[in-house]
Amino acid sequence: MLKGETMQMSARAAELAGLLDRAPPGIGMLSLDCFDTLVWRNVQAPIDIFADLPIPGGGIWSRTQAEILARRHALAAEGRHEVTLREIYRNLHPFAADGEIDAAIARELEAEARHCYAFAPVVELIRDAQRRGLEVIVVSDTYLDADQLRALIASAAGDEIAAMVGRIFCSSAYGVPKSLGLFERILPELPVPASAILHVGDNKAADQDAPGRIGINAVHFIQFDAAAEQRLRMEAAAATMLQPRVRRTSPAFQPHRPMVSLADHDDRTWALGHNVLGPILHGFCRWLGDEIDADSARLGRAVKPLFLLRDGHLPHRVFEALGGAAAAVEISRFTARRAGFLRAQAIRDYLCVQEDSVTAEVMAGQLGIPRHERDRIVRDGRAAFIRTMLQPKALGRTRERAEAFADRLFGHLEAAGVERGDAVMLIDLGYNGTAQDVLEPVLRARYGLDVSGRYLLLREEQQTGLDKKGYLDHRHYDMGALHALSGPVALIEQLCTVPQGSVVDYGPKGEAIRRGGDLKATQNNIRDRIQDGCLAFANTAGRGVSRPAASDDARSRRDAAAACLARLLFMPSADEVEIFSAFEHDVNLGTSETVRLLDTDEAADGLRRRGLFYLSGNKRLHLPGELQPQGLPLNLALFSAVRFGLELRATDFEAGGLTLPVIVADDRSQTLIEVEAHRTHDGYYLATIPVGGGDYAVGVQFGVLCDWLQIEEAAFYPVRRFTPRPGEDKATPIPAPALFEGMNEEGEGLFRCSADALMLAPPLPQTAREPHLLAITFRPIVRRSADALRKAA
Repeated sequence: MLKGETMQMSARAAELAGLLDRAPPGIGMLSLDCFDTLVWRNVQAPIDIFADLPIPGGGIWSRTQAEILARRHALAAEGRHEVTLREIYRNLHPFAADGEIDAAIARELEAEARHCYAFAPVVELIRDAQRRGLEVIVVSDTYLDADQLRALIASAAGDEIAAMVGRIFCSSAYGVPKSLGLFERILPELPVPASAILHVGDNKAADQDAPGRIGINAVHFIQFDAAAEQRLRMEAAAATMLQPRVRRTSPAFQPHRPMVSLADHDDRTWALGHNVLGPILHGFCRWLGDEIDADSARLGRAVKPLFLLRDGHLPHRVFEALGGAAAAVEISRFTARRAGFLRAQAIRDYLCVQEDSVTAEVMAGQLGIPRHERDRIVRDGRAAFIRTMLQPKALGRTRERAEAFADRLFGHLEAAGVERGDAVMLIDLGYNGTAQDVLEPVLRARYGLDVSGRYLLLREEQQTGLDKKGYLDHRHYDMGALHALSGPVALIEQLCTVPQGSVVDYGPKGEAIRRGGDLKATQNNIRDRIQDGCLAFANTAGRGVSRPAASDDARSRRDAAAACLARLLFMPSADEVEIFSAFEHDVNLGTSETVRLLDTDEAADGLRRRGLFYLSGNKRLHLPGELQPQGLPLNLALFSAVRFGLELRATDFEAGGLTLPVIVADDRSQTLIEVEAHRTHDGYYLATIPVGGGDYAVGVQFGVLCDWLQIEEAAFYPVRRFTPRPGEDKATPIPAPALFEGMNEEGEGLFRCSADALMLAPPLPQTAREPHLLAITFRPIVRRSADALRKAA
């Protein structure tokens, strides 16, 4: 840097260490911004602290409006751009006595102190400045006065650090913020010239551009990059969806903000693990430690934690990174159920509740029927198989096989250090605890184990009465919120799993026998980087905080973890969707079957062809990820509908339709009818025309409406399954072999139409057994003008 030049630069959190080594010669003073530089809040936005204020209806709204009103008065009456806290409260309580105003101010200062903490890298910057003999000042845009701000710094950073700060300059005392001239006002009061000052702050306009204009050396502290800033805002939005109290009587907590700021890593895959999975699993595993200690104290003996692989793999690694000791055991839904068939009722329950899509072959494998016997038992179909297996003799044989299997499974537990009569805690992601449901009665009765279950997410559909808890469960969130989080949770399973096959049996020494596990190397490499980031968070958690905020407690971390989870599941970013778009998911039912985690192309097709019909019948694993390329509104609509159980129907979304003239004809007559086509998505419309069992031909007079037209689909569907019920597979369409008159195809699916243009769809190729409809999805590109219609007539 040449002599006489000022230092103007940007720095991330990780770059603050050693900043003074890069300062120009002659620096005699370090100037710091306060909020979001030295002092941070354990919340997403400054207004969140107002949720603590005892104001009817919630403090955020009223307190924010009072500040807006105070600023308008000050600007209009005196030309001041800044106000004091007393002026704000005088506008909030216009008829209150002075003592009441004092009490209200004290409550806000208490709320600030409860949520504020000092950012460790800036604290170290102050210490470095003191070692070098530099004076330290604070220049802040704030409605607090200097004494109030100094007290807050002392509360957040400690008296020692507060004592290292010399003068404090607050915009409220000068009536002007930094960007409009505060530095010009205070410079004459300082003992050094502008060139001898180095100012650091998080607002570019206020903390770099403004001081730089008058020759002060300035560093713009980049608290978060654009992606992190957006993600944190979306997490706060997700928090308000999950918990009605958030941003009403509770802040949107974000204790992970310092770690996100310090994550100096350009690898977006690693960042997904560090910034998103990190806070979720860090909070979960800290809670697990407390639960293990509490249960051990209650029982008077050590509880042995058992993380269930495969999905418990990453939680186990995080737990160990935090200093915990636990075993990892391979127990899947498949093996737990198979061991659980010691009880005849468990066999009946399993056979009677399976969906139609579960074949007799799959059920036979689950029941442990040897492969050489299966063909004979399943050959008469699913219903006959179930009746056969419910017979007393078959029940007895299944129980005998289950006894031997359960002994092999317990051998696996013994190899992990479990002994008969032990107290064990089964740990998994959740969300129903099925393995515990079916396995616990066996482990208790046959091996004398005392069993509990702890899960990241628990939404019990049956009140089992078992010792189950979730980090996120009904104690903290209503069933609507838990149901919403459970829907796309397969994504979290894929990010937490270990790249190996699912256990289907155990050897004589308890060794796991696996099947599958041949997922793509690319998927495994991506997962490894995500898990590396998550473990990095666990290994360094807390390093950005000089003194934790009083509000940084178990509740704030749970709320933050739930918000991180909900944001990822329902509002993923484009980068995140791209990361896991190639993932495949192992269905984990003792087969090697995998399905794609998401398919954005299919989502786009489904939306164009069905609109929100696509959402109602779709069975894909991560629908929000599929919808992300279509924009945030659709994902917000999906999140709202699922979380709040909104009773919305297809007709509620039908707006702005078009009327199509349609000719319906059979071999005896023809009729002209009008069919309403309704908007779907991206400018497309859907028209559905009944055609019976294949009796009618259909002619659609597109020329009446369009000069140019794009046709996405013309196909026959069974009426009953055109809109599948939840959980039902969609019907396979029968393409309509359409003929075109007066419609010239200029590109694939793109037609130029004459005024009398007609699309003719002959009857179904063969007579159908059930009523069908013809579904036509089209997009008007250029509508025919009224003048053209009159001329054609």
